[in-house]
Amino acid sequence: MYSLMVCDDEQIMIESVRHIVENEFDNVKIIETARSGREAIEKTLTIKPDIILTDIKMPGINGLDAIKEIKKVHSDVKIVIVSVYEFFEYAKQAVELGVSEYLIKPVKKERLVETLQRILDQLDAQRRKYRWELEAKERIEKMLSAVEHSFIYSLLFAQLQKNDIIRYKREFFDIKNETGFVFVLTFSKKGKSSNYEAKLGESFDNQDIYAVFKNNLKYRCKCIIGPVMLDRVVVYVAQSIDDLYQQRVQSISCLEEILHLLEERYNLEFKVGIGRIHNDNDIMLSYQEALKALNCNEGSGIVHIDDIAPNIYNAGYEFVELEHKLRIGLENGDVQRCLTVLSDIFRKYPNLYEQEHIHYRIIEMMAAARRIATENGISDNIEPGYYIKKILSCMSCEELEQICIEEIRHIACEISARKKSNIGKLVEKTNMLINERYNQDLNLDDVSKELHISPQYLSRLYKNETGENFIERLTSVRIENAKRLMKENKYSIKEICFMSGYSDPNYFSKLFKKHEGISPTDYQKQIQGGLL
Repeated sequence: MYSLMVCDDEQIMIESVRHIVENEFDNVKIIETARSGREAIEKTLTIKPDIILTDIKMPGINGLDAIKEIKKVHSDVKIVIVSVYEFFEYAKQAVELGVSEYLIKPVKKERLVETLQRILDQLDAQRRKYRWELEAKERIEKMLSAVEHSFIYSLLFAQLQKNDIIRYKREFFDIKNETGFVFVLTFSKKGKSSNYEAKLGESFDNQDIYAVFKNNLKYRCKCIIGPVMLDRVVVYVAQSIDDLYQQRVQSISCLEEILHLLEERYNLEFKVGIGRIHNDNDIMLSYQEALKALNCNEGSGIVHIDDIAPNIYNAGYEFVELEHKLRIGLENGDVQRCLTVLSDIFRKYPNLYEQEHIHYRIIEMMAAARRIATENGISDNIEPGYYIKKILSCMSCEELEQICIEEIRHIACEISARKKSNIGKLVEKTNMLINERYNQDLNLDDVSKELHISPQYLSRLYKNETGENFIERLTSVRIENAKRLMKENKYSIKEICFMSGYSDPNYFSKLFKKHEGISPTDYQKQIQGGLL
């Protein structure tokens, strides 16, 4: 049902419109009438009709001035002017005000019915579009929630690479920075033991507590919130690395406000462990730190990993962090990063040769490094376990460090060389395909498919290695071919266009001029005139 307000100082006009509407439309109701511009403005403030049918000449404020005021508070209303005035200036003002129709009195019944029906069709279309947009928004919210949960699951099971994390954050969550931290939240009913926690997990998920927590947190910061898993929720928070201490204080303060609200409303107790801010490469470390802080939280409340006493934050855990960084460095063939991490290990544990458990952790670390080498196709002509045997037989910490440096440098250099070699081959193959097939309908997808890699990876790799993107290289080769054909003076510009891989001569001419500074025709004339 649509609402209509009729504004006219003549009662007979109002009654005529009422009669037509009641007899011709079952989905329109006249909800109000007005005899002046001021009355129309005041009534619009409260009733907000879908359609207003108004005269121009009325006592006090005229119809056009009334429309200006009405549009300020009800911009979506459809307005039809019915007036005896045919002045161009009035019609012009009506168009500027967004009036739907300008009818001249006396208006025929058929014309009024036709006009109102056209407006009703427009309103129907707008309502359908609005419903579709709401449904689409609801579907997107459900999809984003699933993606959000998928991100956290992948994070927990270490299935995300840096590029995947960046894509998730930028494409789905509009998060641009590449650093952040993880916190883990658990909850229990006040005064209840942990035996009830699994059941509480279901109630936490089914009630509105999770929604309140999620909405409040997302209002305060850019974050990705996981689902309720038994009694806990894992959250990734995007955060830059500036003043780390101040950021820690702000994070705790933000969570305290939200948790205080939930504790008061739902009679729950919460524990939170917060990890440090890390680069996306090492975000799994923040999750491990959050768990460590959570496990050291004996009561309810919030604990940051940096608040844990030194005797609790043990060397074994810190070693895991360094070992993880070393593995990432090896897999990327980053020689300098590997040697820096290795130096950190020996600097932080100067007496590790005397500590048996740390000593054996070094052996495990080196075995893992050798496994990474094997996975990357590196096979040396040395007996299995050669370096492990050397480590076991070394007589000092200095000797142990030297053996590890030698092995790690060798593996990182080999992986780096292999990566560069593979990249070089891919670039070489790409250039070969461009040179062979520039005169065909060639694009990045075709080449990437032939090389069995993704278009995105090929585009980034080619740009990094050559300094120009794929299409720039292809265009350059095609233009050089066109110039060569012009110098032969055998073909028309149109023929040269097709022979250079373009199907549209106009596009070819624009591209040629952009590349060379002159049009193909002028270039050909200069050749014929001996200027080139």
